[in-house]
Amino acid sequence: MSLANELAEPQPQAELVFTRAPDGRTYISHQRVGYPFHITRPFYLDAVPEGMLTLYLQSVSGGIYRGEALALSLEAEAGALAQVTTQSATIVHRMKSGGTARQDMTIRADAGALLEYLPDPLILFPGAQFESTLRVVVEPSATVILCDAFTQHDSDAAGGRFARLAADTRIERPDGTLLAFDRYDIDGEVGEAHLDGAAGTYPAHGTLMVVHTGCPAADMASVLRNALGECNGIYAGASTLPQESGAWVRILAEDGLALRAAIKASWAAARLKVSGAEPAKRPK
Repeated sequence: MSLANELAEPQPQAELVFTRAPDGRTYISHQRVGYPFHITRPFYLDAVPEGMLTLYLQSVSGGIYRGEALALSLEAEAGALAQVTTQSATIVHRMKSGGTARQDMTIRADAGALLEYLPDPLILFPGAQFESTLRVVVEPSATVILCDAFTQHDSDAAGGRFARLAADTRIERPDGTLLAFDRYDIDGEVGEAHLDGAAGTYPAHGTLMVVHTGCPAADMASVLRNALGECNGIYAGASTLPQESGAWVRILAEDGLALRAAIKASWAAARLKVSGAEPAKRPK
């Protein structure tokens, strides 16, 4: 890469690579983490799959502000087992004068790896505008479980809503073959939709994707659908991803608590299907 290209492409504020050691334990083989991000020490919470690392990605800035351009990169090398999550929800603050913020992220999973990216939901304040892109590059024998979720909060109790939320998620093979592409561009009015014909509204939304070829996609979708069936306060569905590459769910929820419970139930069911064991409890 030329110096001109290096200057034109700023490095991610958070860049992490996970590697499997000879004893089977996954460790962080490369890290470069700068403001506004911070990471905890690695935790090993799960007996199965053995050696799986759990890492908390934290923000020290108090949220996302107008004009910020965040970039993150996660990579699980061959056979690595890692989960990246957050300590709590992230606030996207109000943005005046048409300002916006964005986040661009890349996830890579090499052969036989399991990489989970499970951040807590965004909390969108009135007037917030946020754009995000997520590119997932996954080998056929690897598994990636990821979620994208948000809720909104009227901090002044004056009927305010977020201004715009736009998100693109692209899942592909290392050779560039496109497996799935999901895009939405919405505003706070979507929280008023009565999508089930009832009186309730659904201001909290979430998506969980399981990119996995170790079982038929229909079987994974059925597992996710059954997990959602045990949850309350949601309007949700599960389906297969294109090209037999896995399954996904879309969740609309009455509030943040119902959303988090549904995401947790879906993730736990997917982990059980993938690894044969339920995940251990997390300290949050």
